[in-house]
Amino acid sequence: MKSDEKDIDLQSAETGQAAGKWAEGMTTGFIPVDGGKVFYRMYGADRPGTPVIFIHGGPGCGCDYYYKQTPIGKDRPVVFYNQLGSAGSDIAEEYTRADQVKKLFTVERFVEELDTVVKFFGFDNFVLCGHSWGTMLALEYAAAKHPGGLKGIIMAGPYLKTETWIEDAERLIRTLPDGDHMWSVIQECDASGIYTEEHSRIMEVYARNFYSRVPGAMDGTPEEPPTRVVDGVDVYTYMWGPADFSCTGILKGRDSTPLLKEVQVPIMYLCGEYDNGSPEAAVYYRSMTINGEICVLPGCAHDMTRERPEEFNAVVNAFASRVGDR
Repeated sequence: MKSDEKDIDLQSAETGQAAGKWAEGMTTGFIPVDGGKVFYRMYGADRPGTPVIFIHGGPGCGCDYYYKQTPIGKDRPVVFYNQLGSAGSDIAEEYTRADQVKKLFTVERFVEELDTVVKFFGFDNFVLCGHSWGTMLALEYAAAKHPGGLKGIIMAGPYLKTETWIEDAERLIRTLPDGDHMWSVIQECDASGIYTEEHSRIMEVYARNFYSRVPGAMDGTPEEPPTRVVDGVDVYTYMWGPADFSCTGILKGRDSTPLLKEVQVPIMYLCGEYDNGSPEAAVYYRSMTINGEICVLPGCAHDMTRERPEEFNAVVNAFASRVGDR
């Protein structure tokens, strides 16, 4: 682990996690939100530490890849919630058409949803831990709501500006064998809207190098609850696009970095060494951050929660203790 702050005890957090299952001892439920209800899991409700609310990526992924973060609940309350349209978080029955549902999938509505989740638990103090798209959502929420109880934000695999994300994707792809050709194929597919078998192959190569590099890291990930789906709508495709390296959805051109100057609480940028939410991007974001730091986990990529869970958990625990446990 590389960090520009103090050393962190990497042995302080063990997963203790059975493959294919969320840990025992959780509370589950639903929170009514605009457009439906969101599913949540909570651990460590009676623990004394500052709570951490996890915000998943995607948009539309769900919290399955956080299942190895449950040991953090030994020290503090931890909440995992699935955003509307993600696993187990059902859109209300009255939404039957694609055009109706798409109105729910805006940054602004997801900010209001997160605000509802925070208020539902009523924590006096708390830390947000966003991953990928979840980092943009955390920043947008912090800037819009200025919550008094927010003590800090962890931005894992940060995505705060679409242009930066795509520039990083191009740079990373061009480092691969035949990378120049692969980037040309991507550009051609995006321009035509026709995504070929070669495009699918490139997605697999990209994922092996910049999403998850640790063999077996995703094995045993538990299945999330089913979700009510409206025909013709996929949250990820509508908001982002066809692949991690191509943005054709409503987030195209989105830039939340001007909001960084409005956030006073400490921000930790946490990246994998080979992350597509890159350490280089973290340096750029930190340059605009009032109280920022960077930590890089070696040998892993964007899927650090499953690739390096012990180290990831240790960083989260140490940050939450430092900014909140006083």
